[in-house]
Formats: sequence, C-alpha cells, structure tokens
Amino acid sequence: MGRHAPDRFAAIHVGSEQINIQIVEYTKLENVKIIEQSNCQVTLGEETFKTGRISFGAVREICDILKGYRRLLVEYGVSDYRLIATTAIREAQNQPYIIDQIKVKTGLNVEVVDMPQEIFYKYVSLVKTVYDRDLLNPREDMLFVDISSGGLGFTLLKEGSLKYQQNLHIGALRIKESFEKNQRDSTYFQQALSEYIGSTIEPVQAEMRQHDVKRLVLSGPETKLLLQMLGQEQGRVNFISFSQFNKLYKQVSSLNLPQIMAAFQLPEHKAEIVLPTIVLYKQILLLTNPEQIMILSDRFSDGVIIKQVAEKTGHKHKEVIQNQMVNLCWEISKRYYYDPNHAAAVERWAMLLFDKLARIHGLDDRHRLLLKAAAILHDIGKHVNLRRHYFYSYRLIISSDILGFSKAERYVVANIAYYHSKGIPSDADGNFAELAPNEKVAVSKLSAIIRLADAIDRSHRQKASKGEVALRGDELIITVTSRDDMSLESWTFSDKAGFFEDVFGIKATLIRQVG
Repeated sequence: MGRHAPDRFAAIHVGSEQINIQIVEYTKLENVKIIEQSNCQVTLGEETFKTGRISFGAVREICDILKGYRRLLVEYGVSDYRLIATTAIREAQNQPYIIDQIKVKTGLNVEVVDMPQEIFYKYVSLVKTVYDRDLLNPREDMLFVDISSGGLGFTLLKEGSLKYQQNLHIGALRIKESFEKNQRDSTYFQQALSEYIGSTIEPVQAEMRQHDVKRLVLSGPETKLLLQMLGQEQGRVNFISFSQFNKLYKQVSSLNLPQIMAAFQLPEHKAEIVLPTIVLYKQILLLTNPEQIMILSDRFSDGVIIKQVAEKTGHKHKEVIQNQMVNLCWEISKRYYYDPNHAAAVERWAMLLFDKLARIHGLDDRHRLLLKAAAILHDIGKHVNLRRHYFYSYRLIISSDILGFSKAERYVVANIAYYHSKGIPSDADGNFAELAPNEKVAVSKLSAIIRLADAIDRSHRQKASKGEVALRGDELIITVTSRDDMSLESWTFSDKAGFFEDVFGIKATLIRQVG
C-alpha cells in the first residue's frame, strides 16, 4: 500500500500588530512541514487601545490582506483552516461589523478568542518546545510569561502539572497607549511606569512567593525587540542572563526617545514601546529569582497548528495538555472550601456513567472533559455560601481563567455545576438562557449525569468501594458494593433519577451489594 498523502491545514491570525498565515502539511505531529507563510504588519492595536474602535479604512486593509490569503488557500487546495482574531478585534466596540465585513468581502469565517484562549494556544506550542528540547527539569518550577500587545499571561508548571494561571490586561502596546505623549516624555515617566505595572501584577507576586521558580520562559512579539537590543539573533530558543538584562535596563533608563532610536537603530513607533517593554520585563523578573531565562520564538499560530494536528492525529500531546487542564481545575478548587474526596468521587462516577452511556447521549470527548471539570469544581461555591453554593459555584467558574477552556465552554461547565443538585434547566434562568441551543442540550444531559454521580456520594463518605454500570433496554442499572448503609444515597438517587429519565428516556436504578 502507498503512503497516506499528507493533510493540509492553514492557521490565520489577525493580531494587534500583524496578520499572518501558515499553511502546513502533515501526516503526524512529528513531521509538520510549513509549505507557505506570510506576515503583514498592521496597527490595529493602536487604534483599538486609543479609540476603542477599528476604522473601516483599517477594515478594508484587513480584508485586502485576507483576500490574498484566501487565494493562497485555493492555490494550495486547503479547505481546513482556522482564522482567529485576538486582542485588537476582540476589544473593538465595532467587532460584529468587522467580522461581518470580513465574511462578506472574503468569504472567510472569523473566530474571536478571549484572552485565556489566546494564552492557551501559545502555551500549547511553548510546552511542546520545552518537552521536545528537554528543557524541563521535573523537579524545578517553570514560569511561562507570555506578553502580547494587550495581554500578559502567567502560567506555572510544577512537577509536570499546572499549578497556577493568571491573565492580565496589560501589555507593551496597551501600556504605551495608557499614557499621553506628554506623560511619556516626562522625567518621572519611568518611575510612574514601574509603579503602574507593579501595582497591576501585585497579586501574581503574592502567588510567586509560594514557589521556587528556577526557570523563566518569556514569549511574545516584544521578545524579538529585546533580543535585538541585546545584539542577539532570534532563534528557536535564546538564553539571556540577569547581568545582560540589567545592563540593558540601565542603558535604556538613561536615554530619551531620540537617543533610543539612535542607539538601537529603531524607527520611532518601535522606540516608543522600548521603555514600557523593558520596565515590564524588569517587574516580571522581580517576581521571581530564576536561575535561567529562556526566550522562545513560538507564536500564536504555532499553537493553533499543533493543537489542530494533535487532535486530528490523536497525538499524545493532546492528552498531555488535557491532563494539565484538569490539574489546573484541581488547583482552582484548592483556593476555595471544598471536599476533595467528594469531588474525586463525583468525578469518578460521572466519567463511568458518561462512558457507559456513550451510545445514548451522543456527546464527544470534549463534552467528557467539560463534565470532568464540572465534577471537580461543582462545590467550590460553598466557599461563599453553603445554602446557595450552586449559584456561587457558577459565579466563581465563569469568573475564573481556566486555561484551555473557551468562554463558551466555561459557561457550559458553570451551568453543569449550577444544576448539579437541583433545578430544571430552563430559559427562565438567565444563566441557561444565554447558552446556544446545542449547549443547552449538552448542559441538560451532563447535568442529569452529574446528579446521579453526586447522589452516589451524597454523604461525602465514599461508601461505595466499587461499582458496575449496565444499560439494559430502557434501564440504567448501577450496582455498587458497600459495607455501609446507603439509605441516604438511595433516597437521593431516587429523587434525582426523575430528571435523568426526563432527559434520556431511561430509568436509572441504584442497587447496593454488601461487600
């Protein structure tokens, strides 16, 4: 038999300062080959941060660039693509009109991702680079810091697990546009800038005191500027020392804008973000005391491609990332009052039920992951209020940056937690009414499953040591083994089984075996 012809995929990114495309072909993740790429500089971020809008002159420019990219898709026979917009379009007040104009004029569909998703795609690529190049010591804490034009993401990897993730609306270009020109020209600007950045990232500083970060990984478009000023060519991985950075910091601190332009051979628009960039890096370095500083060249579109190919080919990197997402859910739970043993029991039973009901519920692996996250997080609202904990679980989940889950997915997880114990999903509830029709169906199905899982451990004592699930005709039979009396669990289960039957048309029965 002949070898399978490579598949092709295109990632198109509309960023704040650049619109780029990468077209790749692949048979597996290890042999992804870039067959075409193009980068076009734009100034969308400046417009959005200054005015809150993107002018239609700029929209025409975007469409002209994307028309060219559309021709490339046709030329290379690519039908599988993702066109993703980040900060500039995401925050533009006229976002809906921009997306519509792109669709009408180019025929391309635009996805707008929120900041956690933007950071996530970068992380997918960064962590693969770290693993592939054996840069991770599992005994050392590694902090990934990604700086975009308008955002800053901190992601802490400890012993191979995600322990902390925080995203802030602060970036080099956004910082620059937060100050008027006369303020930037002031002799007090550097001090004010340091205080501004320091106060913004202060919560991260409190978290970092609890960890011993040995390796700091920097990424983002401004790292190229940093390396240029240090006299280094950007490679896949660059290493810089504290002494190198501090020398540069002192040099920049003593220069005005014309002197920066002359010293580093920079145009004015680039020189204007030098001080915000350097001060931001300085404040980040003050958060930790790493032994090593690495700069990786991974871009947003790299992460989009890696995620797509890993999912299409079933590569283990998909499972690595998903496991880290689940680990982060556990870390989020630890911040609040919750019972970890009960959460683990609900997770275990929910996964067992989901898998056994596969031919009935018609949901996919992504829904399984959403249910797992909801099982872990469903009780965190007890940290706020025991009586209405389901409501506060909902609020805490939608307010949390859970790396890897889109905003829409966080709302699904939050709704599953909201309905995990009682209540019928209904458009009378604002939280449910905001969901898309397909999301409403998924939430109802997953809520019905998590209710049964929660009922099996209603006492929070993990009485059931093991269990079996069988689907026989129109009946779901769950047989658990326990030495303890399970009257409370049986009564609760019977109460919750009604909603399950309404959703699936199947009667659920709990049977206890003594053992």
